[in-house]
Amino acid sequence: MEDCLGKEQLLKECPPLVRRTDLSRVVLTGFMGAGKSTVGPMLADELGWAFLDVDTVIEELAGTTARDLYAAMGETAFRELECDTLATCLARPRAVVAPGGASIDLPRNRQALVSAPDTLIVFLDAPFATLIGRCLLEEQRGGGTYRPLLHKTEVAQARYSVRRELYAAQAHLIVDVAERSPEVIVSQIWRAMNGAKEPA
Repeated sequence: MEDCLGKEQLLKECPPLVRRTDLSRVVLTGFMGAGKSTVGPMLADELGWAFLDVDTVIEELAGTTARDLYAAMGETAFRELECDTLATCLARPRAVVAPGGASIDLPRNRQALVSAPDTLIVFLDAPFATLIGRCLLEEQRGGGTYRPLLHKTEVAQARYSVRRELYAAQAHLIVDVAERSPEVIVSQIWRAMNGAKEPA
């Protein structure tokens, strides 16, 4: 079975939704290919907030690409740098934050997410095959960010299964993004932030 959790079980894992009137940031989580870097800027524009892609922030500060940093530092040191950068991003108000897909692996990052005040955490969810297909297509077109696991399918599948449970456990809202356009996803998040009931 491709998905490690059914939708009903995923929803049971979610913490209670924070009060929408107190929100000062939104965090978009999800596996590679979920659309964080596409949905994030659109949502930020809708809200009039900043968009902070953690990997992009790292690249801008380092003056080089995530691929080169990863190669030079190794995975452990690179993930620690991600931790520090995520913490900085979570301290900024009026921001939509998109952590790297692997950020959820580290307890330090999970603690930072649950401890961030006035924050709505949205898990962008889709089946593994859908996400990998998107990433491969993006790579063929010459776009996308550096994804070390993209061509290691078995490893990626295993990490997806573990991470999906972690994403769900941290999230206030889960959005199925498999068959929805970015515009529809943004609308769903917006409606949830403003207390509108989503149709079944």
